Amino acid sequence: MNEELAELAASGATALVAAMGTDLWQEAKQLMSRVLARARGSRGNELTVALDRASTATRGAVDARAEDYWTEALSQLLDGNPDLVQDVRALASLRTPGRPGNVTQLNFATNSGEVYAVQNGSQHFASGPASHERGERP
Repeated sequence: MNEELAELAASGATALVAAMGTDLWQEAKQLMSRVLARARGSRGNELTVALDRASTATRGAVDARAEDYWTEALSQLLDGNPDLVQDVRALASLRTPGRPGNVTQLNFATNSGEVYAVQNGSQHFASGPASHERGERP
């Protein structure tokens, strides 16, 4: 298996396990069920049973053993069925609590410096008369 497929399998497993026990579980389970339905091979029934059992996971808990299990399972499925890439990619892109939505940004200015920073949005800057009096350019 190439490195890109291995990383995709790990990302899909992380998203699946992080969604267990959360409000996103039904969506994650549906995406994984689609992967299993399209997969060829003998593990389909075993993985379907494991997927049904996984819905009882503790809310928000990420179990490293479960993540390893699903990484291996997705790796095997992708190795035997390269056409599953788009379905696993959809699973991997699922927004989960395990992927923080808040990022901390620290900005510092020293010696009369100014910092202009923005995250997740737009920044509008207007120069006023006080700026021109100090000789600053807009």
